Amino acid sequence: MSARRYGIPSALLVAVALLVVFMLALSGCGCGSSSSSGVKDSVPPTAEENGTKAESEASFKFIVCGDPQNNYEVFNRILDAARGVDFLIVAGDLTGSGTESEFQAFVSALEDSGVKCYTVPGNHDVATSPVTGNYTRFMGKPRQSFSYKNAHFVLIDNSTQELGFYPEQREWVEEDLDTARKLGFEHIIAVAHVPPGYPYSAKASTAQIPGIDANAELAPVLEAGGADELFCGHIHNYRADSERGLPITITGGAGAPLMDIGGPAYYHYVLVEVDGDRLTKQVIRL
Repeated sequence: MSARRYGIPSALLVAVALLVVFMLALSGCGCGSSSSSGVKDSVPPTAEENGTKAESEASFKFIVCGDPQNNYEVFNRILDAARGVDFLIVAGDLTGSGTESEFQAFVSALEDSGVKCYTVPGNHDVATSPVTGNYTRFMGKPRQSFSYKNAHFVLIDNSTQELGFYPEQREWVEEDLDTARKLGFEHIIAVAHVPPGYPYSAKASTAQIPGIDANAELAPVLEAGGADELFCGHIHNYRADSERGLPITITGGAGAPLMDIGGPAYYHYVLVEVDGDRLTKQVIRL
C-alpha cells in the first residue's frame, strides 16, 4: 500500500486504505500508537557480532504466534504447546494497550511457563508509551537478531505508525542479513508486527502514511538480503501471502478478537520445523 510503489500520491492513500480498514473496523483492530519519532534505540548485535556460524544438518522446532492482547485463556494454551519446542516467537501486540501492568502480566506468564521467548513490539504495545518506554523496559531491545543452529532470525520493530520500517533500521537489517549470508546460514527468517500493505488501525489517518510507506520496503530489503520468510501478526487471522517472491505468513490468532478477512478466522499458532535445509510450517488450530 505504498504511495511510491503504486504511483499513488500520498495524500490519496488514506482513501485507498479505507477499503481495507473498513473490514478491520468490524473487529476493532487497534489502538492509535504514541509517537516516538526519532527513536534511537541501542544498536543490537549483528550476526557477525553474535559470533555464531551455521550448523549444518540441524533439526529443531519453534512456534510463531501473534497478538495475544491479554487473552491468557488462549495464550496459555500456546505457552503449553511451546514447552515442547525449542523456543517461541511472538509477532507483536503482546498487550492490549502497552501499560505497565499488562507487560508485568505478560512477563509473569512467560516466567511461569519456563518457555524461551523472543518478541517484537506491536502497535498496541506502544499505544500508551513509545517503544523505548514500557516495551523496552520489560521486553528489551525492540529490534534484535539471533542465531540458532543453522538458522538466523531478524526481529524487526515497525510498531510505530509514524515510523514503520524506518531508514536507520533498514540499514541495520541490510548489514545483518549480509553478514548472515556470509556465515552460511541455511535459513534466514524475519519477524515484524505489521505486514506490508496494511494500515495500523481501524481509524485511517494521514499519520499512518509514513509508516505504511516505510513498511513497503520490508519485502524488497528482506528479499534482496536472502531472507526465506517474513512472519507478521496484526491481522487477527491466518493468511499465507507473498511479495516479490518472499513468503509472508500472517499469524494473529493468539488471543485478540478474530477478524473474518479473506476466510474464516480461528485462534491458532504456527509450528515451524527445520530439518537441515528443509523448513515446513503447520497451522495448529486452538
